[in-house]
Order: sequence, then C-alpha cells, then structure tokens
Amino acid sequence: MKTGEDEAGAVRRLNSLLEVSMALAGEVDLDPLLSVILAKATDVMEAETSTIFLYDEDAEVLRSHVSGQLARDAVTLKLGVGIAGQVAKTLAVANVPDAYADPRFNPRYDRDTGFRTRNILCGPLQSRDGRLLGVVQLLNKKGRSGFSTDDQALLLAFASIAGVAIDRARLVEAAVESKRIEESLRLAHDIQMGMLTRRFPSQGVAMHADLEPARAVGGDFYDLLEQDGRVWFTVGDVSGKGMGAALFMAITLTLFRASAEGASSPAEVMSRMNRTLSRDNQRSMFVTVFIALLDIETGRVTFANGGHNPPYVLRESGVLECLSYAASPALGVFEDAVYANSDLALLPGDGMLLYTDGVTEAKAPNESFYGEARLEARLRGLAESPPADWVGGIMADVAAFAAGAPPADDLTLLALRRPRG
Repeated sequence: MKTGEDEAGAVRRLNSLLEVSMALAGEVDLDPLLSVILAKATDVMEAETSTIFLYDEDAEVLRSHVSGQLARDAVTLKLGVGIAGQVAKTLAVANVPDAYADPRFNPRYDRDTGFRTRNILCGPLQSRDGRLLGVVQLLNKKGRSGFSTDDQALLLAFASIAGVAIDRARLVEAAVESKRIEESLRLAHDIQMGMLTRRFPSQGVAMHADLEPARAVGGDFYDLLEQDGRVWFTVGDVSGKGMGAALFMAITLTLFRASAEGASSPAEVMSRMNRTLSRDNQRSMFVTVFIALLDIETGRVTFANGGHNPPYVLRESGVLECLSYAASPALGVFEDAVYANSDLALLPGDGMLLYTDGVTEAKAPNESFYGEARLEARLRGLAESPPADWVGGIMADVAAFAAGAPPADDLTLLALRRPRG
C-alpha cells in the first residue's frame, strides 16, 4: 500500500511530465527544443546537469549537446563506447551510483571542465517506431547519493516524450529545408531560363529555339546574336547534371556572348572560350558546342564544332543532309585545342536544325531510344512548316514517345530557315 509520501511523489512526477509535454509541444525548432529538453530534464530529474547525445545515423556516432557552460567542445562517442554509447547500443537505462567505480566512465570530461561526476542516470531517446535518436544523460542527483528506481521510470517516461518531440522537430526541419531547396531551385530555373534569348530575327531568316531541362536547372543552352546583317547562333551541352552543370552553362553562355564581339569566325570564338574554360578547370567539366555565323543576304554559313552532334540541313527540295566532318574536341578539355571553320551554303528555302543529345537519347518506357531515325522522319514530315513548328513538333513527338517517363537529359532544339525566293 502506498504511503502519502509515495502518492505525493507520484503526483509530482505526473505533473512534471505534464509540464514537460506542454513545454515541448510549443517548440518545433531542433536547437531550441534541445535546450528546453535539457533544462526540463535537469529540473524534473533533480540533477546538477544533463547532456543529450544525438545519434548521427550516417556516421554511426553520438554527438553531445550539453546544458550550462560545462563542455568546452562537443563530445563524439561511438556506439558501445562509454556509458552513453552502451545505452545507445542496448537501448536500456543505465543507473550508475558511483561513476569512478564504473569501468565505462571516462574521467576526461571532468578533467577538462573541473566538474566532479558522482552518479549518472542515462536513457535512450527513440522515435515512435523505435529508431534510435540519441541518449539523454543526467549527472549527480541533488541531495542524494544517487538516482532511484523511481527516477529510472521517470526518465523512461521523459525520454519517450522528448524522443517524439525530437523526431517531430527533425521532420519539420527536413520539410523546411526541402521547401527552401525547392524555392532556390525554382529561382535558379527562372534565372537560367531568363538568360536564354526569346527574340529571334524578324527579317531575312526565320529562327526559333526551345529548351526543356530534365531537372529544375540543367546544362544545355542556345543563343543567337544579330550583328550587321549576320547572325551568330549556337547550341551547347555541358557535361553532368544539376547545379554544377547550370553554373558551367551560365559561364559558357557568357563567354560566347563576350567572345563573339569583334570575332571574325566561329573557330576564333571557340578558341577564346576554350582557353578560358580549360584554365583552372579542377572539376574537369566540359561542354560540347556548335557555333555558326550566318550571312543573311548570301546564305553563307561558317561554322565550327566542338564535339557536338552534327546538325541537319533540310533543303528546299526536301532532301535531308546530316553535316559530316571531323569535329574538334569539346571545350574545357585541352587548353591548346585547335578549332577549324567549315562553310555551308543555304539557298532560299533551305533550313538547319541544331539539337542536343537529350533529343535522340530520350527513352520510352520500354527503354528504347528516340534516335536519329525518328528525328529525321519527324523533320521530313515538317518540311513545309516554319522553324517554330519544327521545334514544337519535335518536342511534342519526343514527349509522346517518352509517354510520361521522366527525361534523363535536357532537350534543346534550334531551327532556322531562309525564306523562299
């Protein structure tokens, strides 16, 4: 039969747990939450100080978060090492009445801080589904020689509440971080898409281009610049995916615009770009690029290729040609790479199609590739249409072929056609 003192103690512990629950329910940020847990643990358990060791699942270690000013540096423990490490490994409470008599105790903490550890109560922090989140450790029961069995039961109840709060805080933190990353990627996407020109020549040649990144940001690009009756145009594909490729793409696009100013030929532009991209290229990134210069009046196209897919030429007669020549290396690989010019005559009604390999390497659900043959057949079918329809029609055909499968690479198309005579 319980005495009045026992009943009073039980009520006190119940009220303490209620206060803890209310305090932890109001805090969702992890760092402030840990501070609240430590303060409440120290108060409820009537200890001199407390420590939380959070479990780093990737490194399989415990890292300390200490109340007060006792610790000079964070403590890292392996599972099974020390009292806290043993609790984390066994998920069982450890009640140590004499710390210095326990071989698991490491007195270095006391030496570093000047604190004197007498007794320890340590319990596991777990999620609702039993995952290890960490360990809570209480040092030195106030007014007594050690922690009691009632303290052990109270610690288990406290740890259960604290574990749920920590798990919730981490989920909230992960959701906030995911949203932050999503918003950052959306902004990066808008910035990257904003770098691409949407203004095409209105006289002398019909042009159109489009780009669909496989992710929020990507490494494909296209561009065109009008200069005194001539049009520079380019399509490129940076190695890799994601933010790194997007940054390299932005650098390459900026270099193209800067290098084309005052340049006499595509090979000269490509050489300038390559020297800059190759210098201090510690990540060994590269970009395949096709650069061309169209004389609007004569239809003469001078071009250079740095490891890119050869474009198609669609003649007024309906004949489709794939430009075959020895391509030079991609940009960013060899600083002293040599690039050569080639020439092409576009007669009235003739057109060109530039693309990246995300088009031909698009996959259907059965893992088959879109391929050059489908691209050529679709382009022939669009022979009587303007360049804007070439781009839109091919993009739509690739999407239909993929049948909803997520794209593995960026898709870019640039088309142009001289007006019929």
